[in-house]
Amino acid sequence: MSSVAAMFRVSVSQALPRRRTLMLGLLELAPAAIYLFATSSRTSSAGFQGVVEIGSSTFLALVLPVVAIVVAAGALGNERRDLTLSFIALRPIPRTAIALTKVTAAASAAIALNLVGALALGVAHTVRYGGGSIIVGLVAATIVASVAYAAVFVPLGFLTDRAVIIGMAYLLVFENGAVFALSGLSLLSPWRLGAATLAGIVDGSRIYLEGAIGTLPMARAILAAAIYLLVGVGLSTWLLRRRDLA
Repeated sequence: MSSVAAMFRVSVSQALPRRRTLMLGLLELAPAAIYLFATSSRTSSAGFQGVVEIGSSTFLALVLPVVAIVVAAGALGNERRDLTLSFIALRPIPRTAIALTKVTAAASAAIALNLVGALALGVAHTVRYGGGSIIVGLVAATIVASVAYAAVFVPLGFLTDRAVIIGMAYLLVFENGAVFALSGLSLLSPWRLGAATLAGIVDGSRIYLEGAIGTLPMARAILAAAIYLLVGVGLSTWLLRRRDLA
C-alpha cells in the first residue's frame, strides 16, 4: 500500500471513531423519522412535497452540515493538536498530496455518514409512495454538499481550534439567515449547492426549493462545489507549507 493510500485509510478511520459514528448515525435518522410522522395518512403528492421540504430544511440545511463540519474540522486540526502532523510532513510526500488526501478523506467520511440520512429518508418515501428518483437526488445532493463543506472546514480546522463553533455560527447566522434574505449569495452556502442538485434531478421538486435556491441550476452548483474543492486543497497546501505544524 502506498504512503498516500495508507494516509487516506488512516484519515478516514480517524474521522469515524466508533462513538462519534454511532451518535452522528443516530442523528442522521432524524429526518426520516420526522418525515414518516409528518406524512402519515397523506396523499402521494403531499408525501412528495414533504420529502422535498424535509430533505432540504432538516437534512440538507441542518443534519448534513453539522456532520460534515464536525468531521472535516478535525482532519488537519486534530493532527496538529496531537502533534502528529509534523511527522506526516517529514515523510517524502508532497504537501499537495497531503492536503488532497486529508480533504478527500474528510469528504469521504462525511459522505459515508450523510448517506445514512439520505438513504433513510429516500427509502422511507419510496417504500411509502413509490418512485426512486428522490433517492438518486438525495444521494447526489449529499455528495455535492459534503464535498463543499469538507473543502471549507479542513483548512479552517487547521487554522483554529474553534472551527466547529465558527461553522455552527456560519450555518445558523449566514446560511440559514442572511442567504434567505439575499438569494444571490446561494453559491456561498454549500447545502444550497446540494439542494440545487436535488432540484435538477428530481422532477417537480424545484417549486418547493425556490425559496432556498432561487434559480440556481444544478450544473452551476456542481461547478461551484468543484471550485470549493480546488480552493480548499490549495489553501490547505499553502497552510502546510507556511504555518507551524506543531
